[in-house]
Amino acid sequence: MEMPGLAEAMRVLDVDGELSLSGHVLALRGAGCRVYVAEAPYGRGYFAWCDHPDERRVERYADAIEAIEDGLRRADRLGAGRDDGA
Repeated sequence: MEMPGLAEAMRVLDVDGELSLSGHVLALRGAGCRVYVAEAPYGRGYFAWCDHPDERRVERYADAIEAIEDGLRRADRLGAGRDDGA
């Protein structure tokens, strides 16, 4: 079974985001930061990271759904303690 790409993963997970670079990079708004998911070269998985000073660690994932879900979980953890309503 072929794993879904970023566009299909967005549809399956029912999330909104911005695809760029011909569908190889996705930007999503998480609770505490923006989440980025990029397809690895030659279809060898996905990389995800948050645009937050405390969470810019890049993680590698086997499939797009896992990368998106974990990226959003990381962003949610960062946003859990916010008081500014963002």
